[in-house]
Amino acid sequence: MFFFSARAASGALPSALLAIVATLFSGPTTAAGTDLSSVLAGQVNMTIFSGLVKDYPDVFSKLSGVTIAAPNDNAFRKLGNWESMAANKPLIEARLKYHILAREVTMGSVIRGDSIFSPTLLNDPAFSNVTNGQQLILTKQPNGDVVFTSGFATRGTVLVEDLKFDGGLVQIIDSVMRVPEPLQSTARDAYTDLTAFLGALYATGLIDEFTDAANLTIFAPHNAAFQLLAGAFSDMGAEQIKRILSYHLVPGKVVHSWEMKVNDALDSSITDKKLHVQRNANSIFINSAQIIQADILLSNGVVQMIDNVLSPDSDNAKPNVTATAQNPVFTPKGATETGSAAPTPFITQLPCTVSCPVSQPTGGAGTGGGAAGEAGVRSTSSKGGVPAARCTGMAGAGLGFGLAVGALVVAL
Repeated sequence: MFFFSARAASGALPSALLAIVATLFSGPTTAAGTDLSSVLAGQVNMTIFSGLVKDYPDVFSKLSGVTIAAPNDNAFRKLGNWESMAANKPLIEARLKYHILAREVTMGSVIRGDSIFSPTLLNDPAFSNVTNGQQLILTKQPNGDVVFTSGFATRGTVLVEDLKFDGGLVQIIDSVMRVPEPLQSTARDAYTDLTAFLGALYATGLIDEFTDAANLTIFAPHNAAFQLLAGAFSDMGAEQIKRILSYHLVPGKVVHSWEMKVNDALDSSITDKKLHVQRNANSIFINSAQIIQADILLSNGVVQMIDNVLSPDSDNAKPNVTATAQNPVFTPKGATETGSAAPTPFITQLPCTVSCPVSQPTGGAGTGGGAAGEAGVRSTSSKGGVPAARCTGMAGAGLGFGLAVGALVVAL
């Protein structure tokens, strides 16, 4: 190893030699054979992705300053239905763009225990309803592994990192990323602890407001929060419940957990009613409700799962940061059982798919894995083909919808 000072040697070297030296030390250059196909050819177990690079030149031919999350062959095999999906060219093109970060991210730049939210090249309105492109989340685990997280909680660990090519970097991962989908499919198929909230949106006619608009932040209570208040909801009118649910929406702004600062006030969809942020160590609270699962990616924004139902009339509620669980702002009435054995309000308002479920599980973690292919952003909205039938044929009397509690439908 040696150090060279061009200034010190300038009087002793011929000008031609100085020109050569200046070229050598002017900075890194792209060597021959660093195009994407050549870099992938130098790696094992990358045949399928290499074929996609060849088959989709419009996606890969003019890249600059990007990071590609490149699944290996085993990742595609885990999908199980890759061959049938491959025939859907628009879907594959969208999915490939979702694997390309719009900037170079070295794995060493991801801080252990921290996350990076990075926009991708997927900004096709058929699949993405957020500004600047759908996002991937990069997190460095305590053991140093970097994990990509996508829609449906699908995660992929980086196996080979920071491979340079003439358009940026390649990170080889062990799972195919899934394009985020609308709230409907995300709640029903991945985060099933949100089915009561989803059913309530259908019951009140708010589903389109929460799924069709762009750039949304949704604070969604988990099923246990609705189970605890089943009796209280049965005493409320339709408009009251609709107002409560509307308070859980921040329109026009995607707010990730890392962006939330102490005493931030977020504009809800109810005029002059704000949502107040508090933090204590690693805990984040919205009014007095705690975020229990952060940054669930949707086609049109993000969900922050919370442990209690919020009230626009208790927007000054403060958390008890020393408590293991926060008290609800509404007074529970009647049965207050929670858990998988307890009835779950509103789930009979969910549209039927293949078959009508008798009950919904309350497990909250995403199912992960490479599930079936994604749909477009509106494919499961009530304006885009969702069946009109509900999971029961029973409609609530009175104000027009039913609060479904297990086998019981309480007329409102």
